[in-house]
Amino acid sequence: MGKKKIEKYTVPYWITYHIVKTIHNLIYREFYVINRPQKQQEKPSIITPNHQNALMDAMAVLFAKKEPLVFLARSDIFKQKIIAAILYFLKILPVYRIRDGFDSLKNNQETFDHTVRILANKRGLVILPEGNHYGAKRLRTLKKGFARIAFMTEINGKEQIDLQIVPTAVDYTAYDTFFSRLTVVFGEPFPLKPYLSDYKENPQKALNNITQHLSKALQSHIIHIQSVEHYDACLLASAVYAENKYRGNSNEAQKNRFYCQRTITQSLNKIEQTNPEQFKEIVEPANLLHEKVGSLPHEIIGKKPTVWSVAGFLFTLILLPLALPGTIIFGAFWYWPVIFVNKKIKDVQFRTSFRCVLYIVQFFLLLLGIFIYLVASHPPKAAIILFLLTILSGILSIKAWRLIYWYFLKAKWYIASVKRPELRKMRNKLIDKINSLLNNK
Repeated sequence: MGKKKIEKYTVPYWITYHIVKTIHNLIYREFYVINRPQKQQEKPSIITPNHQNALMDAMAVLFAKKEPLVFLARSDIFKQKIIAAILYFLKILPVYRIRDGFDSLKNNQETFDHTVRILANKRGLVILPEGNHYGAKRLRTLKKGFARIAFMTEINGKEQIDLQIVPTAVDYTAYDTFFSRLTVVFGEPFPLKPYLSDYKENPQKALNNITQHLSKALQSHIIHIQSVEHYDACLLASAVYAENKYRGNSNEAQKNRFYCQRTITQSLNKIEQTNPEQFKEIVEPANLLHEKVGSLPHEIIGKKPTVWSVAGFLFTLILLPLALPGTIIFGAFWYWPVIFVNKKIKDVQFRTSFRCVLYIVQFFLLLLGIFIYLVASHPPKAAIILFLLTILSGILSIKAWRLIYWYFLKAKWYIASVKRPELRKMRNKLIDKINSLLNNK
């Protein structure tokens, strides 16, 4: 396809998009999208998400938006022609920096020409303004590159684009498991044009102002935990309270949970500075609970067990025989990358990204091999039916075993809280302290 037609939605890209989307969505236990923009109402936009989890952040935004997006990445990864061709196919464009050599900056003009065309065709552009990833629910200082690209794109478009900046929150309950919940929240877009006249007069001032604007917008949208020393306690306290207050697997329930946790962390950030005693009253039981429960997911600690958990477990057991063929065929292919990557990759935030790439390659080759075998050994209709059933059984197997393990973790928490009632007392005390904090805002 190449970069000259990077905004086009081709058949090969469509096939790749849906294969990768299926694998991506299977990696997470739940995937929610809040405030997804309506395509018919959108203006040309640069989407600017926070950056916590390497490649998975970009994929989260891509599949949350449900349409092709174009991404900008540093130019040094485009040096080899084959790699560059793959990146262009995946709708990724290079951005040249001073560190790449002063003479290379002139190559950005071509990128700006492409971004004008992309936005004119109402394709979204994605830039991660933090520059690199960091595995914590905390916004770091933003780079000004997104702003430079935005201004140059608007100017190259003869100031007719009316470019919007969309602050976007990407949130994970965990970075490195099959059991995490992924949430993408699209914020309210704000226009670039009010900063354009300032940019012409004083570029540096305009760059600073719009970067500060985006930083405040992102901080107001993401779950931002300011405390470094008490990060784990603040995370557990806010998550347990939100999980306890809002239950269910609907998008609305997750919206309420996310906003509730965000509000709590904002309040904790404030009282850490203004009311250290109240902050201490919250983090002490949270630290103690964190120490006692270890790695149990906060989603489980925050909720009381119900009959629906037992019913769900029994229903999963009933479906398990249907998942056995998929387990036999695909089971090892799901779990060997986990063992391999965990040994080889020290950066936790890179692990899911590496595993995802391994899954895409191996499952494409595996399914291609299965399809060729079935077509060669069965009548066409039977081959297609068997192929689809194989895929369905594979999907069912990963979902069924994941649910069984999830119910095992629930049972583990329930048994621990029965044997040690002080665990429930600590949790309830923590919830009461957060209630008091919210009521006194």
